[in-house]
Amino acid sequence: MPNSMKIFPLTVITAIIAVLILVLPIYVKYTVKDEIYNQSINIPRKEFAIVLGAGVKKNGKPGSFLKQRLDDSVDLYNKGIIKKVLVSGDNGEKSYDEISAMNEYLVNAGIPQNKIFGDYAGFDTYSTMSRASKVFGIKDAVIVTQKFHLNRSVYLAQQKGINAVGYSSSSKGQRKYFAREWFATIKSFFDCVIARKPKFLGKKVNTSDLTNIKLNN
Repeated sequence: MPNSMKIFPLTVITAIIAVLILVLPIYVKYTVKDEIYNQSINIPRKEFAIVLGAGVKKNGKPGSFLKQRLDDSVDLYNKGIIKKVLVSGDNGEKSYDEISAMNEYLVNAGIPQNKIFGDYAGFDTYSTMSRASKVFGIKDAVIVTQKFHLNRSVYLAQQKGINAVGYSSSSKGQRKYFAREWFATIKSFFDCVIARKPKFLGKKVNTSDLTNIKLNN
């Protein structure tokens, strides 16, 4: 077989991979572009805000990114745009607990404890949206995170059957996390294609009840 014939399949595969890397994040962003808000005034009313976890300081207080997300969710609650909050994040180790920090912050900000639901197994955005739909039975929600993370998060929520929009009052981190988010979006797309199962699912939670802060597995 001539060398040119051997090289051709490799060239085609390389070209396909390159196109996917370039096109998929743009496709994901385009499909949800009309569902992204940076001002709360125009956001449609939803039952839930889904607040995605982020870094917590050594003293147990929310880091700057997480604090912004929590402040945004408090703003949505106070304006009557959402009625309840699902806080979802990482509690994979006893020494690290995003959910308790988020819960405490929201309660101190005036949101009643029985309006806050905790998902301790939101180890990544895909898992959060899968569990929000299947475990917590959420049908419609405002996804609250930073702008750089918002399109992918809303896309995943919609792929999991949630009528979702996204909200961020800040564009902080937009450039810093551009490359990481680009490739995370590609992974998220294929997670949806193969219907990847999250690490934990567990029994359904009745979200009309008091806060559930146990790991559902």
